[in-house]
Amino acid sequence: PKIYNNGTVGFHHGSLIDIPLTSITLRGLLEDAKQWCKDNPKELVLIFHSELVHEAGYNGLSSQLYIEVDDDDDYGDGDNDDGVAEEYHANADDGDDDTVIIDDAFYAYEYKDDQQEQEQQNYEYIYSGIAALKNVYDEKGVPYYSCEKLGGLNVSQAMELADLSKYGGKGYLLAVDRHDIYASFCGKANWAQDQLVTCYSSASNYNNDEHDGPDQNNANIPSYVQCTDRKNSGVAKLNDLKTYVTASANNDPSDSPYELGPPEDESYYPFNQIQGLWQVDATSVQIGLLHASTLLDDNRISKVNEEMVKMAYEGQFNTINIFAIDNVALNGNAMFSVLRNQCGQSVLKDNSDEPTCGRDLIMPKMETNRTLPIFWNIVLVVVYGSLVIMVTVMLFQAFRLRNKGPQDHRLVCHGHII
Repeated sequence: PKIYNNGTVGFHHGSLIDIPLTSITLRGLLEDAKQWCKDNPKELVLIFHSELVHEAGYNGLSSQLYIEVDDDDDYGDGDNDDGVAEEYHANADDGDDDTVIIDDAFYAYEYKDDQQEQEQQNYEYIYSGIAALKNVYDEKGVPYYSCEKLGGLNVSQAMELADLSKYGGKGYLLAVDRHDIYASFCGKANWAQDQLVTCYSSASNYNNDEHDGPDQNNANIPSYVQCTDRKNSGVAKLNDLKTYVTASANNDPSDSPYELGPPEDESYYPFNQIQGLWQVDATSVQIGLLHASTLLDDNRISKVNEEMVKMAYEGQFNTINIFAIDNVALNGNAMFSVLRNQCGQSVLKDNSDEPTCGRDLIMPKMETNRTLPIFWNIVLVVVYGSLVIMVTVMLFQAFRLRNKGPQDHRLVCHGHII
C-alpha cells in the first residue's frame, strides 16, 4: 500500500514513490472484495500487505499514535523494533510531570489509581501508517489484525476472525500484516535475490556448467535468453523456475530471508509463499521492452501457469501455503481446483466413502491461450466483411441517386450547362 499526502491509501509495486494515484484505492478494493465475499459466502479471503510507503517518504511513517483499541484488536507489544527513536519531552507549560510527548502523542505514564490503570490498558501505540490503514478497514467493516493473531490458527479459526457478519456483511474477509512501520508481510516470501529467475536475462550471465546457453561466438544468435522461447532457452528458464519453487516448499526449514524453504519459526512466519512467477530486474525490463512485451504476454507465451498447475497436481510440493502466480485469469481456476482438492482438504467421496483427492481426480483442463477458436474467427470475418460490403453498396447507390436527381436547377448559357 501507499499513503498519499491527502490521506488516500492506494497501491504501488516497488518503490514508486513519485507515481501519482490513478485508479485503485484501498476503499475501492474493499468494496470489490466484500462484494465477492457476498457472492461466495463460503470462501475465506485474506489481504496481505507489504512494503508500505508514504508519499512524504520515511517521515510519513515513522511517527506513532496513541489510540484506543478494542479487546479484539492486536497491535503487538508496541516495541520500536524498526530503529525509531522515541523522544520524551516533559510538558513544562503546566508543570504536569505525569505527561510526556512521544512523537506528538500524549501519554500518561503514572497511574493515579486502579481505574486509571485499567483505562490506560485500552490504549496502544501504533505507527501512523498502520493507523491510516486501520481507519479505512474500520470504515468499511473489515477486520484488520497483526500477524501474531493468526499464528497457530487453522482455517476454521481464521474464518471466525474474518466473519463479516459481525460487521453487518456476509462472507469471510481479513487483512493482516506485522503492524510494523512498513506493514510487512506475515509470511516467508521466498524471495532470494541471488537466485531469482527472470523471463529475460543476459546470455553471458546464463552460460555456465548447468545451461546450454547461446554460443556467443555466433553473431546470428541473440545475446540474451528468454522464457518465451519455448523450443530453446525457454525450456531451461522454465526448469530453473521449477527448481526455485520446489526449493521454496521442500528445502529444510529456515528463517533466513536469503535461503529458500519453509520457515522454521511458524509462529513468526504463519505463512510460506511459493512464487511461481517470473521475477523482474533491471536487465529483464530492458530486454522485455525491446520485445515490446508485458508480464501478461510473458506469462501466457511461456505457459508458466500451466506448468505450476501440473507440478501441484503431481504432488511435487511437500507443503503448500500461499501459491503466488501472475495472470490468474489464465489457468487460475485450474490451480484453485488442484489446491482445493489436495488430500486432506477434498470433501469428495467415492463409492467406498473414502475421500477422493489428489491424483485420484482428473487434472483440470488447461487453457493455453486467450484467443478465440479459428471457427469463431472465421465467423467474425464473414460478419464484419458482410457489413463492410453492405455499407459500401448503400453508399454507392446513394451516390448514383444523387447524380440522377432533378435537373431543373441547371442553367444553359451559350450552349453550356452550368
